[in-house]
Amino acid sequence: MTPFERLVEYLANFSFRLSWVLKGLFLFGMLFYLAFGVIFIRQVGLMSKTLEGSFDLPIKIVAWAHLGMIIGLLLIILLAF
Repeated sequence: MTPFERLVEYLANFSFRLSWVLKGLFLFGMLFYLAFGVIFIRQVGLMSKTLEGSFDLPIKIVAWAHLGMIIGLLLIILLAF
């Protein structure tokens, strides 16, 4: 095996490892984003108890839709692995 072929093989293996590291970091970030969504739901609930108004239901709907989209995106990412 020539040195050039060894270099190409090393670079191919390195990019494979690097892609798995990047995928892992992306998944880790998505888990933090999921935690943000759950905290967001909690904060909206606390806000709606404190402030009563006509925007209470639409804000809760948007918050739950946001959490649903986060969970859906996380499932898509897990299935892509």
